[in-house]
This record gives sequence, C-alpha cells and structure tokens, in this order.
Amino acid sequence: MSLLLRALIVGLLLATMGTVCPARAEQEVPKELQGIAIDGTLGAKVPLDVPFVDHTGKQVFLRDYFVSGRPVVLVLAYYSCPTLCSLVLNGLLDGMRPLQFAPGKDYQVITLSIDPREKPSLAAAKRRAYLQALGRPLADDSRDWPFLSGTEQDIAKVASAIGFRYRWDEEGKQWAHAAGIFVLTPSGWLSQILYGIVFPARDLRLALVESSLGGIGNPLDKLLLWCFHYDPKERRYSLAAIALVRAGGALTMLVLGTFLITAWRRDRRARVNG
Repeated sequence: MSLLLRALIVGLLLATMGTVCPARAEQEVPKELQGIAIDGTLGAKVPLDVPFVDHTGKQVFLRDYFVSGRPVVLVLAYYSCPTLCSLVLNGLLDGMRPLQFAPGKDYQVITLSIDPREKPSLAAAKRRAYLQALGRPLADDSRDWPFLSGTEQDIAKVASAIGFRYRWDEEGKQWAHAAGIFVLTPSGWLSQILYGIVFPARDLRLALVESSLGGIGNPLDKLLLWCFHYDPKERRYSLAAIALVRAGGALTMLVLGTFLITAWRRDRRARVNG
C-alpha cells in the first residue's frame, strides 16, 4: 500500500475520533491510532505567554493575537500533512467564507504546527495558499491568521491545555492526530470544540458569538444561542431540549395570561353594562 493511500485511510479514521472518549478509543481503534483523540475540557486556560515563530520568521507570543472582545479560532495541524490537516483547514475555509464577521477584525484565526521541524518558509507558503483560497481581505494581511511554528515543548504546552493528543507515527512517517478546531475566548479560555472536518457557517458563527462573550454578534445570534447548543455527537449546533421546555413554558404563560386578561375585561365590561 502506498504511503499516500495509507495516510488517507488513517486520516479518514482519525477524522471520526474527535468525540470518542480515551478509554473507549483504546478499545475500538487500531493499535497504531491508540492514544490519539481530542479530549479537551471546556473552560480550560490556554497558556498565552508561550513563544512561537510566525510565518515571517518573527518571534511572537500567543498573547499577541488575543484582543478584548475578539474570539480566536485555533487550529493545530502541520504544514506537510498529506491528508487530514488539509481537510480540516479546507473545512474551516468553507465555514469562514459566508461569514459576515471579518477575520482579523471581528475574530482571529491561528494555525499552529505540531511538527517542531517545520520552518517559517513552509508556514508562509501554506498561509499564502489558504489566504488566496479564502478570497477575502484580512484586517492586516501581513499579520492576521498567522501560521506559527515552535519547539516541541512549547507546542506540547498548548496542545495539552486544549486536550489535543497526537504522536509521531514512525511507520507511516507522519503525525497522527484527530480532527477538529478550537474556539477560544478573548482571554484565552477554551470555549468550544468543533469536531471533524466540516464546519458549517452557522455553527462557526454561533461558536464565535458564544466565545466572544458579547464582543460580536447581534441580538438574533444571542437568541439562537439561547435555543441551540453544540452537540459533539452530531457535530453541529442543534435545538436544545431545555430550550424547547422553556419556550413551551413561556408560550403557555403567554396564552394563559392572554386568556385571563380577556376574561377579566369581559367580566368588567359585563358589570359596567349591567
């Protein structure tokens, strides 16, 4: 079996693993895929003072990309990945294109390589390809949506904080990892994990609004968040059962209140006329 075909099969398998708990994953997946998962805890704090190198070769810190009111989409990938990373980034592109939110202004995107051997030149080439494919301007074309690289230790700090478990597959000569993206608050707390390789614009928008803590979005977005929640099994925002109960209760109170007011007015009118 060719290396590319094997990588494609492994990538497709890993793309389905984002919501599998570690204990179950160890029992159900092939040996070469064990220990690979996304098991982050919402509310976890991401270290923002970790140093990296951006696509221009400049040393930066994660904190440089976090601004008050602006959520951050964090993608862990590697630039020479033959399959899965491109699928994740392509899925993110598809979700970003229809959004009214402007990347770099309303929200930020960060791509961090998990391969410590990768250099800024490779990061820059990958970034150019994706910015061209995005087809819309960034607030700052030279700085926004950085493609970062760093040391093994610094990459591991960020990956560990968000629950992104990966490892080097010596036989396949590639990094084995699951598929998903991470949405962080403006202060660097893990707000949402979107699993898989498809990120519909509505789901991405709701995740960004939720993570912005009121920094972006309109009243309709906030109403939708009251009714919808992200279901990791379905891998999309779906109508929450509790929201249906609340809506049903509110509707019942409205109908009952309308009935009582109508009855009271009718009774009052009858007494006056009598």
